[in-house]
Amino acid sequence: MNKEIRWVAIAFFLVAIAFRFLPHWPNMAPIAALALFAGCHISGRSGMILAFGAMAFSDLLGAWFEVPGMGFYNRTTMLTVYVALALIALVGIGLRGRVNALTVPLASVAGTAIFFLATNFACWIDPLMGYSQNAQGLMSCYVNALPFALSTLVGDLLYSGLLFGSYALVIAPNFSAKTANSAGN
Repeated sequence: MNKEIRWVAIAFFLVAIAFRFLPHWPNMAPIAALALFAGCHISGRSGMILAFGAMAFSDLLGAWFEVPGMGFYNRTTMLTVYVALALIALVGIGLRGRVNALTVPLASVAGTAIFFLATNFACWIDPLMGYSQNAQGLMSCYVNALPFALSTLVGDLLYSGLLFGSYALVIAPNFSAKTANSAGN
């Protein structure tokens, strides 16, 4: 991994943690965008560690400072959140070499869908959530989660656009210029 990508990822890692503590719409956080970017531009394992780390560190701080909606709650649901992030990083791996103004938003939408389907399934099987354990209960769970899915989608598109766009406009041209200068020497 080149130094420029590493610094962008670390900076976005810190921003992703900080943004979880700022007022925002529910589920509109940059963690999935970080997973997508890291999967695309950093090794798969490091990309997943960055996404997991941002989520885990912010959850740890949230639990410590007793921030509502943050921290560690139902194990099945938390595990599902982390699995969904890993799957989004895998979508990022599939994006390698294909990054453009169409593929990044499509990958973001795929990430939103993965997160929505996986985490709400976990909510449905959690008896504390109160959904009946049948098809109607599952459908109710997904329907009730649609407002959260909308803010997740907006956040994923926004943050993926900012992260991939910043990289394309600032880092990639500088990296290409350095590479060309190194080759010419």
